[in-house]
Amino acid sequence: MMVQSKEQLKQTIVLYAMLSSLFLTLPDETLVKSIVSKELEEGTGSKAFDEIARYGQEQQNRNSTDVLLDLARDRVRLMRGVNQEGIEPPYESLYLGQQANASIGSLNVFYQEMGYTLADDVKDAPDQLGVEIAFDKLILEHELKFLDQGDYEKAVEYEALHQRFLNQHLGRWASNYAAKMEQAAQTGFYCGVALLIIELLP
Repeated sequence: MMVQSKEQLKQTIVLYAMLSSLFLTLPDETLVKSIVSKELEEGTGSKAFDEIARYGQEQQNRNSTDVLLDLARDRVRLMRGVNQEGIEPPYESLYLGQQANASIGSLNVFYQEMGYTLADDVKDAPDQLGVEIAFDKLILEHELKFLDQGDYEKAVEYEALHQRFLNQHLGRWASNYAAKMEQAAQTGFYCGVALLIIELLP
């Protein structure tokens, strides 16, 4: 098995960190500033970042509090499943139907093997998308560390673990959720986030 290049790993780790944070923490003023700051421009070659850049440009002259309120409302609809208009929230167990119990058991085995536990401030289930992405980010960080140390054999082990986690968990349901998220999103930002998931986890 081939490992990913260091540059690929670094880029994926950054994107995974961003995604897991968006699913585990509430939007705030810092997020709004980063969206409207013009740091992102269209034409990146990524539909996801083009969509987020377009949304940021459209919000340039709006009050940041109003933008934050729009984002907060959209996030609740897309991630919490608290009303009839929203979609099923991003929990693996909700997307795998009858296989849900076996999947949660398998997920817990992955976590135990890596000594992975949720931070005290994370009040969410182990099968929430942000939690799973944060776990896979940890696997990729280990792979990168061993590549940096020149331990190719260990790096291959972590790349295999990453592929196994995608095959058994993230890759089985995240894109299905993201496709629904893209359709249901009322802000270009969360539409872009959905597209990013599809780009990263096809």
